[in-house]
Amino acid sequence: MTRIQKIVLIVFAVIDLVVIGALGVIVVRGIQSPPVVVTPIAFEILPPTLTSIPTWTPTPGSSPTPTLLPQLTRTPRPTRTALPTPTETPLPTPGPVELVNGEFDLLMPNRIPGWEWYADVNYRPGGDYDPQYSFAEPMFSAADDPVRRINGSTLKIETVRWLKFRAWVHQTVSVTTGSTVYFQVKANAFSSIDNLVLRAGIDPNGNSGCDRARWGEVQINQDDGIVTISTPRLTVGEAGRVTVCLYAEPLYPDTNNAAFFDQAVLIASPPQP
Repeated sequence: MTRIQKIVLIVFAVIDLVVIGALGVIVVRGIQSPPVVVTPIAFEILPPTLTSIPTWTPTPGSSPTPTLLPQLTRTPRPTRTALPTPTETPLPTPGPVELVNGEFDLLMPNRIPGWEWYADVNYRPGGDYDPQYSFAEPMFSAADDPVRRINGSTLKIETVRWLKFRAWVHQTVSVTTGSTVYFQVKANAFSSIDNLVLRAGIDPNGNSGCDRARWGEVQINQDDGIVTISTPRLTVGEAGRVTVCLYAEPLYPDTNNAAFFDQAVLIASPPQP
């Protein structure tokens, strides 16, 4: 064996001794140190948590928002108050107003008690004559033909043959202002060929004469018999007077023309309170 080999072996031997010595020191110290207590760590075993798989929800497309109708504003209804039961006021009862000699009694030639008369007269014997527009003076008397009498004594108006007449008969009476009035009369007529115009009139303001009267009219002859002529209903004016009127005129100057009146009545309803 060579010298180098011997030196290597000696070196390795020294190293072995050093290592064995070091191990021995460690063992001795380990025996002298207090024992180390190892505390086991408790682990809680949790059940596995299932994780839900996310799903995809499609996003809906935007749609137009509908326009809402405005809400009605509710107006509270008022409580209805019961209406009082109306008490009917009885209407005033109409009744006749006394006329002077409405039955045309005590008649004399051209005189009518209780009544006044006037006429259009534009013809005198020997004057110019126009069949349509010539009016002679009328004659007033009681009807002498029983067939033409209406109720006893009856007013008759006529003139000479082949002439016409145009006559008014009237009277004025007192009636309460505001009353509602109308006038009516029974009438008859005789004509050789044509008709007569007969009227009943009333002036609610009581003027003199018949110029402002309101009229009811008929056109009749002997074939029509007895008729009733009535005026419109009018309100009595502030004067508190009413004028009632009769009117007669033939349509043609026949051989004989005559008008007959009887049972004149003025009806009045008192003013309402």
